[in-house]
Amino acid sequence: MHETTASILQALKEAGYKFTGKRRAVVDLFVENRDRYFSAKEVYDHVSQIYPSVSFDTIYRTLGILVEQNVIEPMEFADDRARYRLQCARGHHHHLVCLRCGASIPIEECPIDRIRQQVPNFRIEDHRLEIYGYCHRCADAGGQGS
Repeated sequence: MHETTASILQALKEAGYKFTGKRRAVVDLFVENRDRYFSAKEVYDHVSQIYPSVSFDTIYRTLGILVEQNVIEPMEFADDRARYRLQCARGHHHHLVCLRCGASIPIEECPIDRIRQQVPNFRIEDHRLEIYGYCHRCADAGGQGS
């Protein structure tokens, strides 16, 4: 698992992708905010502050490469928009995800063993559990969730 911008860019280079400042800006955003999900628009807004001529196509291509290379992971949110975060380096776990700011808080407990006991005639191959709500900062700021 890659932890720094330099190691991610080196892995991309080894996979045959060229280094660009725009690509670095995208990777920096995810590395500096490793526990947060970003929409493509949020990534575009960030990169366009540094590179005003960046296009949405460049952002989408870069996100696609980063997903393909297992640098970031996509998640479909309830609003049907994909958001992305840096691939988790830790073992099996799940997340609490803030609907307002995109913060991602890991939780270690997994309910799958209890589900397997309740439904023994179903073979679970894979699963992913994200629980959506509002972190304490967003709940306090906007009156959501409390």
